[in-house]
Amino acid sequence: MKVWREHFLRIKRLVLIGGPDDGVITPWQSSHFGFYDSSEKVVEMRNQDYYRNDTFGLKTLDARGDVSVCVHSGVKHVHWHSNFTVFQSCIEKWLT
Repeated sequence: MKVWREHFLRIKRLVLIGGPDDGVITPWQSSHFGFYDSSEKVVEMRNQDYYRNDTFGLKTLDARGDVSVCVHSGVKHVHWHSNFTVFQSCIEKWLT
């Protein structure tokens, strides 16, 4: 895990994009590192053990300001890559 963590921390910007109308990813919050617990309640990224323990560096990446979470409603799974609003609000600023 040490090498994997070192490589993960080489990421300069992690942009996590998703939304409640995706229709394929379940739970949709998993696009932001949120997952179900044993009772199928969504546990957000910052409340996950792997985050709190900084198992692979996600907490470190977040603490240094290099995690961007972008939520958009009304976007289906097959349209994320081609939705201009998503591009403008979630992606474009990180390309310049």
